[in-house]
Formats: sequence, structure tokens, C-alpha cells
Amino acid sequence: MNSNEEYKVGIYLRLSKEDDRDDESQSISNQRDFIMSYIFNHNLTFIKEYIDDGVSGTQFDRIGWNRLLNDIEKGIINMVITKDTSRLGRNISHSLYYSTEYFQERNVRYVAISDGIDTFDKAQNTDMLMFKAFYNEMYVKDISTKIKATLNSQKRNGKFMGGIAPYGYQRNLPYNKYELIINEDEAEVVRKIYHLFISGMGVKKIANYLTDENIPIPSIQKNLNRGVKSSNYGVWNESTISDILTNPTYKGDLAQCREYKVSYKSKKRKKNRRSNWIIAKGACPAIIDEETFNLVQDMYSKNKNRTAKSREYLLRGFLFCKECGHTISISHITWNCSEVKKHKNICYCNYYKKYSRYNVCTPHKVDYDELENEVLKDIREKCKKYLKTNNFEALLENNDKVTKLQIELEKDLSNANNSIKLQDTYIDSTYKDRLKGLIDEEMFKRQYNKLNNEKIKLKEKVNEIEKKLHVLKDRIANNEKIRYREIIKGFLSLKSPSKQLLSSLIDKIVIDKEQNVTIYYKIKPLY
Repeated sequence: MNSNEEYKVGIYLRLSKEDDRDDESQSISNQRDFIMSYIFNHNLTFIKEYIDDGVSGTQFDRIGWNRLLNDIEKGIINMVITKDTSRLGRNISHSLYYSTEYFQERNVRYVAISDGIDTFDKAQNTDMLMFKAFYNEMYVKDISTKIKATLNSQKRNGKFMGGIAPYGYQRNLPYNKYELIINEDEAEVVRKIYHLFISGMGVKKIANYLTDENIPIPSIQKNLNRGVKSSNYGVWNESTISDILTNPTYKGDLAQCREYKVSYKSKKRKKNRRSNWIIAKGACPAIIDEETFNLVQDMYSKNKNRTAKSREYLLRGFLFCKECGHTISISHITWNCSEVKKHKNICYCNYYKKYSRYNVCTPHKVDYDELENEVLKDIREKCKKYLKTNNFEALLENNDKVTKLQIELEKDLSNANNSIKLQDTYIDSTYKDRLKGLIDEEMFKRQYNKLNNEKIKLKEKVNEIEKKLHVLKDRIANNEKIRYREIIKGFLSLKSPSKQLLSSLIDKIVIDKEQNVTIYYKIKPLY
């Protein structure tokens, strides 16, 4: 073993949340004092210290750690000291690599004082290092599991536990950091996205539209500074639009755990299965009403495989094979006949098309244009019969106006409730000023009475808005048949109806191997 005078010591200090310390800087200081005492007692030469404060031990891509490795390569230090092996890290494979391979290959002595580890002590073997590395990793794994369980419990109770509020919302700061309130500027964009999708615009076209309109993407809107900015930074992405269209948070059911970390040792995240989402019903204010949200889910599921270059077909996504249950696709074919180019749209069973050589199904080959005409004809006939056989009271004059009124009232209600919370903050501040002697009793009374009167007026406004909303929602809820009639009237008034109207009327269209067509309606009287 070399003499102590030949060792040039670098001390490594690390702390993270998993260590469960109250005072991070003091803990770093304690590590430093502990190691420096060891250096003095052993007559070692101290060269430099390396610190990673607030960095997980499962990660080895750390600023301080990388500086230490760089100095080892340069020969600046040839001995590393930590308070214990957990300071080196809590990742068993990485910890063992550095302590038993990397350091020894470069003739670097490693000492973990509290654990009694000294890699240049011939009497020691690697068993203790392996045991310590295993224990350190199991510790952080156990902590990670407990934290995850606690967070998930809070999420099930409707508390928002994420770092950044979903687009369209913001944390209700400073009142309640676990509560979401609507961010009206962003919410208008969310409503726009739903409106454009319902009107028949695809996900890609919506993304292009928002980009062309210079509407800031969510990361810019929320002032996030993530990663390296590519040349496409600021351009709306299709996946962002899809996430917004399928997130139940927008109908008021707070959805969390939509992504997960692949491992407690990794920062990489993946999209979670929908069945693993944690959804708390009614835990946040709705930006999109439930009826609109459900309609969009129905339309989205029927068009999720459509590409930007796909042809527009009214019945795309509605067609299913009776025998195998798979979707029926629509293909555009062209051919030359007597030097004349001809076109046709043909329906095929997707399952047959993919595995035709295994005889798993039959083609179910149907002329699409004829099928569309027959389907629309059948729907029109049933709709006309429905109108003749059902009598209703006066219809809502304009359903769009009712929806807009509901949105405005909900916006006013949110603003009024936020104003009440603000008045409470002002009252608390005034009371504290009185206690500190910053204002006298007379001034306190005047300010308190003024603020309290304003709060009373706001509460009256809230009660008034809530009554209007209650009446409006009752009116809408009690007019289900009227809503059906409005949908049917809209369908009959158009020569070529939209996907929105079609999705409101029918669930699916089933074709059997004999080319018989069965339409399954959503409106019961049309069955």
C-alpha cells in the first residue's frame, strides 16, 4: 500500500429527497465535516470536493460526479472518499462497477468511512461492497414504492399531484396547490380543438391549423424549458391534439398516471394503458361538457387509424365484419378500360385482407358508394318515420346558444369563486397588519367592512349563477327527445351529412359474408 502522502484526495458529497433529511445543506455540511475529520486523522492530502445536492442516487449522470471522473482521468486525484457507500449511489450495477472496476483499473483508492470500506485494504474482499450496494438499492426501491402508493392514494381522492397542470388548467395557487382551476386562455383553445374535430377536421389538420394561427404550443404557453429545441419547436404535434381529445380531465374527471416511469432507477417515461389511469370523477371543473366529450370519443375511435393522406369517407370507422368482428376498410382502386381510366371505392374485411392466404375470413367485398347511398337512404326513412310518430312540446330554439350560455355561466362562477378567495386573503392580510400595529383599530374596521361587504356581494352572485346553471342543466337534461329531434332534423336537412351527425345517430354498420347490411342505431326509437 502506498504511503498517505502520495494520495491526492477528492471527497464526494451527495444528498437527495430519498434520503429523507430535513436540512439538505446542513446534511452536506455534516458529510463534509465527517470526511475532513478522517482526512486530518490519517494525514491525507485534501485536493478538491465534489457536490451533488438534491440528486437521486439511482442516477449516475450527475454534475458533481462527472467532474470527479474527469479529474480522475486527468490525474488530479487518485483517492475518493464518501461518508458511506450510499453517497456513491443507490444503483447496484453502477455502484459496483465504479467501486470494483473503474477505480481499481485507474489505481484509485476508494474509502466509504461509515461502512468500513477501503478498496486498497488487502484484508477486505468484495462481498461487503456487494452487500452494501444491494442494500442501498433496495432502500431506494422501498422508498419509491411507498411514495408511489401515497401519491396514488391522493390521486384517487381527487388531488392533483402532478408537477405541471394539464393544458387548459392551472393550479389554484396560493389557495390550494392540489386543486385545478380553468385557465380561460388555454381552455378556449381546447374548446376550439374539440369543435374542429367534431366538424370533421382530422388530428393532423387541427395541428396545422393551430400552428398556422400562431397559437402557442402547451410548453410555450406554460413557460416550460424542456430539452433541446428542434427546428420544429413551436409546431403543434398530432400526439398533443390526440391527448387533448381523449383526456377525461376536460369533462371534469381528473385523470392522472397517464404516463409512468419505466423504473425507479430511470427518468424515462412511457404512456400508460388506459386501464391503469387513476380517474377521479368530478374532481376538477369541466371545460368540455360530457355529451360533447363522449361524441368525440366515439368519432375518435372510428378514425384513429386515419392518416393525413387518407381519403374522406363518411362511413369510415363505422363498418364491421359480422363473421370475424374486425373493421372493414375502404380502398380506392383505379384501372384502364379501353384507354379510359376508371375509379371505384371498394370495401374489404381487414382481417381477410391481411391474412387471406390462411382463409381466416371472407372478402365481404362491397361497392362503397352504393353502400353509402343505401345506408343514408335507410337512415333518412327511419328518421322521417321517427318525426311523424313522435310529438314534442316546443323545441329549444337554438341548442348552440344554450351551450354557450352554460359555458359563460360556468366561467363567471369560476371567476366569482376565485374573487371570494382573494377577498379572504385581503381580510387575513388586513388582520395581520392590525396585529402588527401597522394600522389602527378604526382603519382596520373600515377596511374589513369594505372587504367583507364585497365578499357578501360575491357570494350572492355565486348563488345567483348556481341557480341559473341548475335551471339550465335541468332544462337540457329533460329534453333528451328534443335533442334527438334536433339531431334528426339536422341530418335530414343536409344532402351529405357530417360525421358528427352520423356519430350521433348510429353506433356501427355490420356487413355479413352475403353482403347483408345491418345498421345499429343509438336512438332507440330508430331500431
